[in-house]
Amino acid sequence: MDSTLLPDSKTIEILHIDDDSSFADLVATFLERERDSFSVHTETDPEAALERLEMRESAFDCVISDYEMPGLDGLELLARVRETHPDLPFILFTGKGSEEIASEAITAGVTDYLQKAGGTEQYRVLANRVQNAIERYWAERYLNRGLEAIETAQDGIGILSNEGYIEYANAAYADLLGYEREELVGLHWEALYHEDDIDRVYDVLIPDARDGRWHGTTSFVRKDGTELEVEHTLSYTDDDSLICTFTPPTRADGTTTNLSAKEQAMDEAPIGILLTDPHQTDNPIIYANDEFTELTGYEKPEVIGRNCRFLQGRATEDDPIAKLRTAIDDREPATVELRNYRKDGTEFWNRVRIAPLFDDDGDLDLFVGFQDDITDQKLYEERLQSQASRLEAIFEHSPDMIAVHDIDGGIRGVNQRLCEELGYTREELLDRDVWDLDPTADPDRSRAFWESLPPNTPQRFEGKLERKDGSTFPIEIHIIRLDLDGDDRFFAIDRDISEQVGRERELVQQNERLDRFASVVSHDLRNPLQVAGGHLELLREDCHSDHIDEISDALGQMETLIEDLLLFAQAGEETMDIEPVRLPAILRSCWETISTENATLRVETERTLRADHDQLYQLLSNLVQNAIEHGGPDVTITVGDTETGFFIADDGPGLPETDGAEIFNAGYTTAADGTGFGLNIVKEVAERHGWDITATNEQRGGARFEIELE
Repeated sequence: MDSTLLPDSKTIEILHIDDDSSFADLVATFLERERDSFSVHTETDPEAALERLEMRESAFDCVISDYEMPGLDGLELLARVRETHPDLPFILFTGKGSEEIASEAITAGVTDYLQKAGGTEQYRVLANRVQNAIERYWAERYLNRGLEAIETAQDGIGILSNEGYIEYANAAYADLLGYEREELVGLHWEALYHEDDIDRVYDVLIPDARDGRWHGTTSFVRKDGTELEVEHTLSYTDDDSLICTFTPPTRADGTTTNLSAKEQAMDEAPIGILLTDPHQTDNPIIYANDEFTELTGYEKPEVIGRNCRFLQGRATEDDPIAKLRTAIDDREPATVELRNYRKDGTEFWNRVRIAPLFDDDGDLDLFVGFQDDITDQKLYEERLQSQASRLEAIFEHSPDMIAVHDIDGGIRGVNQRLCEELGYTREELLDRDVWDLDPTADPDRSRAFWESLPPNTPQRFEGKLERKDGSTFPIEIHIIRLDLDGDDRFFAIDRDISEQVGRERELVQQNERLDRFASVVSHDLRNPLQVAGGHLELLREDCHSDHIDEISDALGQMETLIEDLLLFAQAGEETMDIEPVRLPAILRSCWETISTENATLRVETERTLRADHDQLYQLLSNLVQNAIEHGGPDVTITVGDTETGFFIADDGPGLPETDGAEIFNAGYTTAADGTGFGLNIVKEVAERHGWDITATNEQRGGARFEIELE
């Protein structure tokens, strides 16, 4: 018959105290998701939590508490809980972590200590810690009750809650009543009596048991409806649990069955339990429960008679082994964490707790050892340590300058790159404030800015840094506010942008030259052309000559060249307004403004892309106009999708035999009246958007331009 001391059907009641209600709700959600048996009750006020804990109807299996809370901190709350519940599992789950706090918590009797971390895996670790703590609590609780039951009864043993529900039943208890053990756990005792006998139990048996002990004859109702008359004893423990014991019917030979409740309890415990005999050579194992064999993979005959060191291997550390050996020699309890090995050679982490057991005369009898599998917890801690090491390496060896400061501007940490760039030692920088290094920073405005900065939200701005020799250089600053163990810290990543500033200065100068060039083109060249055109018309009225038309065509070509030069200049200086643009709509808009005669436009795309509307319009207009000029008046132009962009193709004669990139050069043209700037403007617009454009010929003839957006 398989059973456990903490059955799957039992709801585990958890009291969680955290003054942050949002975080408390999040913890409850994740814990109940990790374990179906968990029921998490939340309190944000420690005093209210204590009142709830003392309510008789609120029986909790575990307490989880934050450290920093108004009124009572986590350690003060622990002390109050221990006054009335000395053994109740209490886990400190806090964002404020330090060796000092951990040491105080352990000294104060905390069951476990876990520091809050980022990510959701911390809740899985917390669930494991809670489960392990409760299983140990129930195992020890049931073991103590089992020993008490042995003192008052011979065989059938049941433990009932104050409300009368069966919490534990040994094998004989279940067998004699005809139930499976799992059916009894959670059943109210009234189901085991005739209805006529229930009042007597309430009026006589239970009051007498509360006064000390009730003993008599009881007729139980078995599961199949038959009666079972037994010698029955009832008594209460200090924690208001009702111990129900009864003697089974006498066999025909006059004997009765006398099972070991102590051994039964240990066999069913959800943690590994060993008993060793320190009076024998090498302190051999004399008992191992089922959970130990499940944990290690060894059968009991392979364990009995051996020293516990058979679980050790090459990676088992010496210090915890020495601590256990000293505790055994001094007859004292000890707790260590060991890397041990299963029978199949796989490693597992084991939290070992040993304690001496003394007989009634105070002499050492046995040592008991409790074994908890903490492999998942250790793996998580190792991952955290590995991540911390990687982050530390990234911080120290980053090519960017990094400084950490507090909300008052005091520098708390710097990396090597910042020291090298500024010419200071690390110690010199840690003795300074932010405005000692950034001449553009004002203390009052900086503090106000940091105060308003939302946590975990990076911000970007520009500033300056001053070297030890007094020289300065421009920087781009990326700053983020983080909560580190309850303290505000600001991580500032600084990047030298001297080259970028220089390029921007050159770009400004270039734009100024373009402005001057555009002014010359639009005014100084266009005006003389207009004068020449006007006089040419007057000349046409005065005389007739074939040369007049040739002059007119030349002037028209110069006008077109001026327009293209203006577009070329403006393409490099306009500020782009990026927005979603539907490609079919803007194509049709271009088509309506172009003299197409018999040409055809086929739009085979529904793509929407992010672009500056006006510049994209110019790009498409130039490509469509180019197709018409080179493909003929009846050309068919097709626009469709590629995997990462779109194409514009025509069925004309195609591109000349030349390098595809050459046609985008300024001044390149194969048309007699072309300016050579149309495709160059297309390339400029594409590059400003971060796109790539290529030109090829279709296999069946015709030019094809592909624009890749990614």
